[in-house]
Amino acid sequence: MTQLPAPVSFRPSVNGFAFANRWPHVPPLRLRVGGPVPLELAIGDAANGLCGGMAFAALDLWFAGVPAPAGMDPPLEGSPAFRFLVRRQLDSFELGLGPARFYLLGAPWRSAASRTAEVVRRELPRIRRDLANGRPVAVGLVHAVSANPATLIHDHQVVAHGIEAGPGQGSVALRIYDPNLPGNDSVRLTIARGSSGDVAITYSGGPPVVAFFRQGYRPRDPLPWR
Repeated sequence: MTQLPAPVSFRPSVNGFAFANRWPHVPPLRLRVGGPVPLELAIGDAANGLCGGMAFAALDLWFAGVPAPAGMDPPLEGSPAFRFLVRRQLDSFELGLGPARFYLLGAPWRSAASRTAEVVRRELPRIRRDLANGRPVAVGLVHAVSANPATLIHDHQVVAHGIEAGPGQGSVALRIYDPNLPGNDSVRLTIARGSSGDVAITYSGGPPVVAFFRQGYRPRDPLPWR
């Protein structure tokens, strides 16, 4: 096995948010439409999760050298911190590229072998390079296999902050910060190749993962927490 990179200094129990990705049924976005009588439009439902916003914001804090907030309660709707998480959630969509990647990797007409081949040949090497350079990585986890775009809400976004040898011969495991599991340093995404060449992906933090990919994260100043 090739040498694994040194651990990244990011740790979920230190650099992740102390609150979980659980939100009330409130609209993340409220848009005002002008006119003699302004109309406010409520868009979305935060109860579906802000995992992408939390993953991106945790990386923003780490890159800026700003400690993660210690509060156990999630920010309230309308607060600067909540608005920042929503903005980063939108950024995590990568102008539509993110949802498209989730959909195409989870398309039912793709074989399991083609999904894992893309992970092993393209996505895992890209993640390893970032980790080797000391950079934690935003990662999209594909849970849903469906032609229905509505099932994209079942997919997930996390941060890979290290890599280690997996439990089996020839396997590796990514260390994961999962916004659904605050303070948990033991979450792992394991990739194992069998003797016949097949690849199995297992995730200790939630539902089965059929594929994953490196997201195009760019740092932003975490103003609400400075």
